[in-house]
Amino acid sequence: MYRKKELKKIYFKAVNAVLPKTIVKENITKYKNKKVYIFSIGKAGYDMAKEAEKILKNNILGGVAVSNKKGKLKYIKHLTSTHPLVTQKSVKATKLLIQEIKKLKKTDIFIFFLSGGASAMVELPNDNISLKKFQKISTKLLLSGIDIHELNLQRKKLSSVKGGKLANNFKTKKGEVFVLSDVIGDDIDTIGSAPMNNGKFKHTIIGNNTKALKAAKKEIQNKVEKTKIITTTLDMNTTEASKYISKQVEKYDKKYKSFCLLFGGETTTKVNRSGKGGRNQELALKLLLEKPITKDISILCAGSDGGDGNSKATGAFIDFDIYKNIEQKGVNPQQYLTNCDSNSFFHKLGYDFVTGKTGTNVMDFIVVLKKTI
Repeated sequence: MYRKKELKKIYFKAVNAVLPKTIVKENITKYKNKKVYIFSIGKAGYDMAKEAEKILKNNILGGVAVSNKKGKLKYIKHLTSTHPLVTQKSVKATKLLIQEIKKLKKTDIFIFFLSGGASAMVELPNDNISLKKFQKISTKLLLSGIDIHELNLQRKKLSSVKGGKLANNFKTKKGEVFVLSDVIGDDIDTIGSAPMNNGKFKHTIIGNNTKALKAAKKEIQNKVEKTKIITTTLDMNTTEASKYISKQVEKYDKKYKSFCLLFGGETTTKVNRSGKGGRNQELALKLLLEKPITKDISILCAGSDGGDGNSKATGAFIDFDIYKNIEQKGVNPQQYLTNCDSNSFFHKLGYDFVTGKTGTNVMDFIVVLKKTI
């Protein structure tokens, strides 16, 4: 696949724009001469706390970070939790978080970093719900195909920390919440199920899908005839998304000899079989079956966090040559789609995209590139 290198470069330009090392530095230098506590939760929880330590050093009086990464911090306690399912580790991390938050006095200052994934990593079910029952309900919700807004609304009803309830444990009002958004429209009441949104603390979006795609656009715009961010709010199931993207590709393919189309957002999918994959690889597979690809077009569908469903991949590539490979290897894409096994399909053909955890999360990217050799 001769455009793989360029697609990867565009993807990483987008990811790098919303990495903790970029967004934390841009926002916390004003705290350099103040004594503060740091709290940081979600997929970027560890990395944002680590960057804060580099900048603020021994001005940090303490705090807690919760993420799904492993690692030690110098001034902040770090706990590794789980995602996407709530487990005993989530409960343990939350109890420590509340314990440390309650230690702060009315005059203390804190910075709170919130990123996607916090809904599962930080959780304490209501007193009347056992962890086992909570897990059962959560798993059912995750597999149902409902969008993130509805999912987090249901989670809040079962939780003693979501929907601003965690914030109620602070005695001080001298705090600020910096948010790395992983939801469409950057809705503060949805991100991480809004643990700090009780109306007392300022929330600032410091990274999102738009910021990432603007960086991607800057990277490629001088190398093609037309570059356009089509949307940063793609919010539909993978079938609808594949048809929508295909129509856009066909439209631009008729008008331009070279182009780059950028789509951001988060599709949904319903899992009813036991295969390996995720929404990005499923979207790529459905795009492949829609056949919007002419000989100079390549596409990458990938998650910004480095993960996609229950697979090790981040997403998948497709191009004109893949159809030849399908014929040669005698594989049936429709069968893999029916079995919810998109990862096995792309891995077999060498078209899966694997990055490992990126340390950030601003939903998904779809990059469509048309270039002649």
